[in-house]
Amino acid sequence: MRNLSILGETAVELPDNHRLLELCVDVTEERAFVLCGDDSATARMLTYDNQYTLTDECVLPFSASEQIMSMHYVMEREHVVVAVASGDICTAGSGVEVVGTVDAGIAACRWSPDDEILALVTGEARVLLMTADFDVLCEHALDEGQEESVMVNVGWGTRETQYQGRGVQQEDEQLTQQEQSPEIQVSWRGDGQFLAVSFVRAGMREIRVFSRDGQLHSVCEAVAGLEHTLAWKPSGRLIAATEKRAHRHEVVFFERNGLRHGEFALHADTQRALALSWNSESSVLAAVVDVGAGVCVQLWADRNYHWYMKQELRGADIRRVVWDPEDPMHVLVVCAAGFTSVRLHSVPAVAHVASTESNAASCVVDGAQVLYTPFAHANVPPPMSLHTLDARVPVRHVSFAAFGAGNGFALLLADRRTVVLYTCDSGRSCPQEIRRFVLPGSDARQIAWLESGVVVSLGASGVEITRIDDGDEVVTRSCPGCDSPVVLLSAAPHVGRVLAEDARGRVFNVSLATERLELYAELPAQCVEIDAVDCGDLGVVVVGRTARNQLYANARLLSPACSSFYLRKDVLVFTTTTHYVRFVAINEGLITGDIPADDEAVVSEARRRVERGSTIVLASPTGDAVVFQMPRGNLETVRPRALVLAAVRQALDARQYREALMACRVNRIDMNMLYDYAPAAFMGDLAEFVAQVNEADLLNLFVSSLRDEDVTQTMYTGIQSQLAGEDRPDGAKPGKTTAVCRALRPVLQSVADASRFMPTVLTTLMCEKPPAIDAALQIIAALGQDRRDAALTYLLFLSDVNTVYDAALGLYDLPLALLVAQRSQRDPREYLPALGELNALPSEEYRRFRIDSQLGRHESALGHLCAALREDADRWTEVAGFIQQHRLFRQGAELLADHKRIGDVYVMYGDALAADKEWGQAAAAYLLSQKAVAQAVEAFVQNKEWRSAMSLASAADSGFGPQAVYDTARQASAVLEDHHMFGDAAAVLLEYTEETEDAVMLLVRGAHWAEAVRCSHARERSDLIETTVRPAMDAACESLEEDIGEIGEGFAAKVERLRAVRLTPLSQMTEMAGVDDSVDVMPDTASMASQFSTFTATLTDISKITGSTARRLSKNKRKAERKRVRGKKGSVFEESYLVDSLSKLIARVRVHQDAVRNLNLALLQFGRAAAAARLQRVFAAVVEAVLRDGDWVFDRQRVLVQGDAGQIDLVDDVTAEGLPATPRLPKPVLPTDAWRISALP
Repeated sequence: MRNLSILGETAVELPDNHRLLELCVDVTEERAFVLCGDDSATARMLTYDNQYTLTDECVLPFSASEQIMSMHYVMEREHVVVAVASGDICTAGSGVEVVGTVDAGIAACRWSPDDEILALVTGEARVLLMTADFDVLCEHALDEGQEESVMVNVGWGTRETQYQGRGVQQEDEQLTQQEQSPEIQVSWRGDGQFLAVSFVRAGMREIRVFSRDGQLHSVCEAVAGLEHTLAWKPSGRLIAATEKRAHRHEVVFFERNGLRHGEFALHADTQRALALSWNSESSVLAAVVDVGAGVCVQLWADRNYHWYMKQELRGADIRRVVWDPEDPMHVLVVCAAGFTSVRLHSVPAVAHVASTESNAASCVVDGAQVLYTPFAHANVPPPMSLHTLDARVPVRHVSFAAFGAGNGFALLLADRRTVVLYTCDSGRSCPQEIRRFVLPGSDARQIAWLESGVVVSLGASGVEITRIDDGDEVVTRSCPGCDSPVVLLSAAPHVGRVLAEDARGRVFNVSLATERLELYAELPAQCVEIDAVDCGDLGVVVVGRTARNQLYANARLLSPACSSFYLRKDVLVFTTTTHYVRFVAINEGLITGDIPADDEAVVSEARRRVERGSTIVLASPTGDAVVFQMPRGNLETVRPRALVLAAVRQALDARQYREALMACRVNRIDMNMLYDYAPAAFMGDLAEFVAQVNEADLLNLFVSSLRDEDVTQTMYTGIQSQLAGEDRPDGAKPGKTTAVCRALRPVLQSVADASRFMPTVLTTLMCEKPPAIDAALQIIAALGQDRRDAALTYLLFLSDVNTVYDAALGLYDLPLALLVAQRSQRDPREYLPALGELNALPSEEYRRFRIDSQLGRHESALGHLCAALREDADRWTEVAGFIQQHRLFRQGAELLADHKRIGDVYVMYGDALAADKEWGQAAAAYLLSQKAVAQAVEAFVQNKEWRSAMSLASAADSGFGPQAVYDTARQASAVLEDHHMFGDAAAVLLEYTEETEDAVMLLVRGAHWAEAVRCSHARERSDLIETTVRPAMDAACESLEEDIGEIGEGFAAKVERLRAVRLTPLSQMTEMAGVDDSVDVMPDTASMASQFSTFTATLTDISKITGSTARRLSKNKRKAERKRVRGKKGSVFEESYLVDSLSKLIARVRVHQDAVRNLNLALLQFGRAAAAARLQRVFAAVVEAVLRDGDWVFDRQRVLVQGDAGQIDLVDDVTAEGLPATPRLPKPVLPTDAWRISALP
């Protein structure tokens, strides 16, 4: 759906009395070499620069009357090689030289595309392949050789076995008898591996294909009437030639193996085909033909297996065409008196519409025919069209109207002067020609229809404005204002203007008021497609795409890889060479927003994947459809998420709820969008929403799609936010579904015919969180028999039948439960007896208890059971069992607070707590029962609350005798002793028993030396000091001194080892980690998903590991942890092990501070000053060592630690010294001197 437009046309005339013979180009230096002759028959070579200015001239050593067989610029040699029919081959570069002569003459000559091989055919019909230095590679006769690929004829499918129609055989015989032109043609394939030669053999033209080394590859299928023209498609697929038939000329194609592969007919006025030539990308075939009135160049392009004639270039005495080897849209038309440089570009053939009434039409040029399709009303795939218009003359340019609905269009014909105006009503009607006139100014190459009576044209004289009045008077005025050549005219209907762009990328507005070009915007580079749109406060923004696929918005680069674009009022749509279609909102983000790159891993509303090579034909101006043309030429219509959501938002803004809902339904958009886009407006418009939708099924679809999530924050964030790179928030919206359902339900129930929406009412109840099944059943129960059955059937569709049955039973409505059960798959032999049994129970409270108990609603069941207990006291056993079975002690206590059995409930509660070892809570429960004193005392004892236990046991009304009190005290002391609470254990014995010796022994075990001595004196048992206290004191002093010495030795040894470890460099530690057996490397069966680094001994990414491997790694990790704790010498974990061990030793030192002070005071009391001083000196030495080395141990920890997956990693924050800013192991609290007795030496 594209046309070829002429961007630039430069005619170069040779000096007087010179005629052009041949032409070639140098693409590196942008030069053209012209071989011409003058009146004296002298052959001259003229050189023109990129501005087509004559810069050099030289004389060649042959006559201008010689037939030129080849002229080619060899880039590596930097000279032009000319071959003439007489056989001479000469070069012209730094000098002119004849390098050789072919004695038999040269009949055809062509260089390979890589300039390495020269293929020529001699006058004796021999093929010569020569190097660039003109050394012969091979030589053989043209009509000799055995084919490398021989076609196999299996006897069917050949042309001879097929019916060709009447007269075809006679026509073939006539064509065979025609005299053939003896001209020989040579053509290379684009990669230079094969060449084709067309020549006449035995009165029939034949095409032979040779390999690069000169071997015959194949002979093409014989075709009667085949002409001398030959051109091998650079892409290598087809060989093009022309065939003259009795009533038409055809371009025929052959494959490399010689088989014919399709054809197309040239126009009926073609009398003779002179030459064929492909452009470098194989997209355009140029045919030089004689149409009777003169020779012209026809440019053909194919799409969807149809060949379109896109342009007809006319001129005086055209000889041939020369394509630019690098620029596929640059062609030189060679004439007798000069040449014309033509720059083309493929432009969209679809109107850029701005009106909702536009037909969004396409006008595809095919010679004199215009294929018209209004996409707003009919999507007709090419090569077909809805209407075919006949302009009678080949069309040069098409321009759509820039005013009104944009349904009109203007045609510029191939004569460059005739303009035809068409108009069309909105709809599928055929356009009608309304005026045909001739431009009075210079020849035009582009036109634009600005207003109904104004046409703007672009030609060699620049931009001209032509006005046509009602009397058919045509007036043309030049439009100055640009100092550089204008290359492009474009209608911009969004702003109602015609834009003109010059070669420097400046965009001008063609002003009718001043008849001048007014500067509009400046693009960074010349663009081949431009359009403009109004961005509000930002003004008009011009969007353009360059020939190098760069897309600009004013001076900003939007994309460096844009293959096509389409501009709507609200969004810019463009495709990229990475096969994405992108959407950019028309707002300030177009100029300032961040446009993220294409990323397959990111799902975005602002882009989506398209088929490789797809280009945009049309983006519906008001709808949500985008029409793409595939590389094959077929059309595909898609509805991108971005445009669909834009249409939904527009419908919601206009309160067109049904249209928005249907768009969501058809395009599978989440229905939550209807609410989340504007929650307050939607909730206030629920009545209008119901009235517009007015279908229960659609409303059910909406309600059932609701969920507690804001999709505008999670799924459909919009193009603008995604362009700005905003992070998507959580989007959770608790209570949203329930709120919408509760607000919608009254609206549905208040309409005139509310019964129609009963399914929707039930849906709102079932979609609440949690589902309100009980309320739904209550509504159903109130309906009549017929409506109840239908409503219940729908409810069972929404929910599980067992859940609905349980809910009906939970309403204590046995008839409703029976109705539900009858619609389920339950066995009547099961539910009928069960319902009958419940119905037969005399007590309503007990029936409800049985139902709640069956449904697992134990708290509610207990309430009904307690109510039944008040009716029948004999149910206490069942109440107690139910409370104990379901552990409903607190609920039972609340329900029976004023019942005589409340004490029994608390006793049961206390027993349950005691069984769970919750002794404190059990004691409180026993006390609340007011009749379980013994159990309360036992609970206090077990909870180590001996004071509460003894106060309760020794009370006058406790029922405990002296022996019971004594036993309780002994039991409490034993429990406290088991928990190493020696002071409390001795206290209870001293207060409630006479066991002084046992009490003193407990005080000695707890190192309560002063208290032990005091009790001995207080109980007049001084003998215990000598027998118990002093021996224990001596033993404690000796043991404590040994323990302190062991701590000191261990601390010193570990510090010394730590110093040696820290002298090892980090690099050596990591090398040790690579071979240390304490690190388990990932097994071979694991997924090798991550990478190694300098400080990584194992793989760090286990996200792709299988289950068995994960278990293996977990086991290995635990094994490595055990090895780290053991701290094997020389392992990578030794340092962390040493630091951890020193931390534990310091903790033991802190514990010994109070023990050393208390023991020293006791030793001094008994005159043991020497022992106390010795103990203090030993402990002081250890404390000094800890204070001296503690900071160094913990503040200078190394960074080599084990990671979560068992690997060796670096700490995240490392200082310049290679130390962590935050140590892995925290520094413990160091000891102080508060324990020291300063009077001791």
